[in-house]
Amino acid sequence: MMRCACGSGFRCEVLEEWEEARVFLRYRCERCGFRVGIETDHRNGGALFDRPAWTDEALHRLARLPPYVEPLVRKDVEDYADRNGLTVISTDVMLEAGTQGMVSWHPEAKQRLSRVPGPVRAMARVELERTAQDRGLSEVTVELMEEIKARYFGMAAPRG
Repeated sequence: MMRCACGSGFRCEVLEEWEEARVFLRYRCERCGFRVGIETDHRNGGALFDRPAWTDEALHRLARLPPYVEPLVRKDVEDYADRNGLTVISTDVMLEAGTQGMVSWHPEAKQRLSRVPGPVRAMARVELERTAQDRGLSEVTVELMEEIKARYFGMAAPRG
């Protein structure tokens, strides 16, 4: 992991979520105050640093948990992120940690989910994974997404 020239570690002080799963991270040395910023994706952000960075949305979700549960969930999510080489913890990572990858995602379905607006994305992901598990499916597909979309919103894409 990267250390400052003064020998101290860095702490994430700014995490900005940009479009298409891109993030900007600004780290600050705990001792001398030196700052460094990087632009990267959610999955690999901050790989040079030894502490995970939490998105605002993930921190908000964590803060809404009961006080006795929050440290347990934080530890589980950070352990999951560490095992999988993730250094930016988003709500998607929190959900993955909770399901431990029991349901996989077809690449096209994952791409479509990334286009869902952020505030709705986490709920959509939970509902899709729950439905797949209830049906004994091992993968979330575009067809399942269309079915759920039609059920909840009456907005299924026309089939051609």
